Amino acid sequence: MLYKKRNPNRKRLKRRIFLIAIGFAIIIFVFELQAIPFTAKCVKKQSKTISSNIIAEKIEKIQSEIGYTYSDLAKIKYSKNGQVKTISENTVNVNRFKSEATRAIQAELDKKTVYSFKIPLGSFTGITFLSTLGPEIEISFILTGSVNCKLKSTFESGGVNQTVHHIRLIVSTDIITLSPEYSERNTYTTDYDIAQTVIIGQTPSTFADIVR
Repeated sequence: MLYKKRNPNRKRLKRRIFLIAIGFAIIIFVFELQAIPFTAKCVKKQSKTISSNIIAEKIEKIQSEIGYTYSDLAKIKYSKNGQVKTISENTVNVNRFKSEATRAIQAELDKKTVYSFKIPLGSFTGITFLSTLGPEIEISFILTGSVNCKLKSTFESGGVNQTVHHIRLIVSTDIITLSPEYSERNTYTTDYDIAQTVIIGQTPSTFADIVR
């Protein structure tokens, strides 16, 4: 009876292929562990930048369209001796500006636009000199959320016997970012100087910062 001899080279080849496959799987696993938090960090940074750009663009557009100046939003009354007697806001115009800003920003966020950016493959390694190498990987995410706007009146010294009155729009956005690698809710607050004036003369200390 004849017996077929086992080929030791074939057995070694199978073992090598097995070990290579295991090694490759380990590399992929380690790469994913490194890539997921890095991708999440990049998506979060991009979402903050994009939401800030949306807000700035909409506010600039509203300011251009409405064209409010300081006198449209507030009125200063002086006493006979030149001291500031009262500073009153134009409630109608203040509410209109807040409403228009909120509506415009919210409408953009409600679109749930898909944004994307590219990262070189080498960036996922965490090694600095490899960060710009390799093909670019496209990362996509959806940006949505809600917005709340307030007008804040603040006073600061503008020099001798001068006070600068600022009317600022405080924009608070609750941003939801959705992607396969990263899903989170973050709140960002930014203020924009809508109007200002220099008040000459003594300003009563009773005029504190006001939020509407």
